[in-house]
Amino acid sequence: MSALVPWDCVLTLSMEFSLASGREVLTRTPNSLNSLLRNLSEDLILGDEGPSTWSPYQVVGHLVHIEEVDWIDRTRVILDNRAAVFRPIDREAGFSRFDGLSLAELLDRFSVTRSANLVELDSLVCDDDLVRRGRHPDFGEVTLSQLLATWVVHDLNHLGQIVKAMAKQYRQAVGPWREYLPIIDAI
Repeated sequence: MSALVPWDCVLTLSMEFSLASGREVLTRTPNSLNSLLRNLSEDLILGDEGPSTWSPYQVVGHLVHIEEVDWIDRTRVILDNRAAVFRPIDREAGFSRFDGLSLAELLDRFSVTRSANLVELDSLVCDDDLVRRGRHPDFGEVTLSQLLATWVVHDLNHLGQIVKAMAKQYRQAVGPWREYLPIIDAI
């Protein structure tokens, strides 16, 4: 176990992607979402941060959609040495695609799909593959390492988005303590 890093050093640290560390996060995301969201009231799962923002329900729909059509598909494109540019992804397609499903159904679907994707990732990718390259429609050339690191940060980003949306439902209820709760006013 490594020693704890002093807080004043945290901003200068940067991790290189590794399959092992990436998998640590990717494996835990379904359980984190399940623990955080399952059986919550509709006020919390349908509340968003305001105009043009997503509710926790919408975020989970997005995560399921992206899990089914993005990460492993793009990994295969890179590994197959195809010169093709990655297919563009409609980030909001999960909103209509899963309309009518309960949050519990979305959480279950995400968990099953993520588990299958991690099994496939393990069978497809080794450390030597991380330098292989593909073409993103907006960014141009990217490495498999960058794609997989983005998968990890995508999970973390959306976990943060969910927590923010939930916290903001209490923006008035916390009264004067709002001053000590920067998540409520975070953009």
